[in-house]
Amino acid sequence: MEQPLFERMDTVFLRVRDFEQAFAWYHHTLGLPVIWRTDMIAALRAGDKTPITLVKQDAVAEPHPLFNLYTSNIQQTYERMQERGIAVGPLRDYGTVQTFDFTDAEGNVLNVCHFE
Repeated sequence: MEQPLFERMDTVFLRVRDFEQAFAWYHHTLGLPVIWRTDMIAALRAGDKTPITLVKQDAVAEPHPLFNLYTSNIQQTYERMQERGIAVGPLRDYGTVQTFDFTDAEGNVLNVCHFE
């Protein structure tokens, strides 16, 4: 039996116009704990599984993924998706995280990531 492409959904992205106001609302008003944060992006714990990641709207290019999926072997997943005829974007390596985008049958941009 073939191994699944992904182990889990990693995060759901929310693009926000006013990053500080949105961060304060999700963190202080809803009480979501901060996993990590920069001046343009913040991941907040929303239960035991999938975090919510706030992204400053003008800090990212269009289109931006709605969510990303985690894989333990990004190179293998990248190749398997190509073999299935899925158009994948370039494989990017940011040092601590590797990622690539793809689109679903409706044209929604999605993302695959790997990190240790």
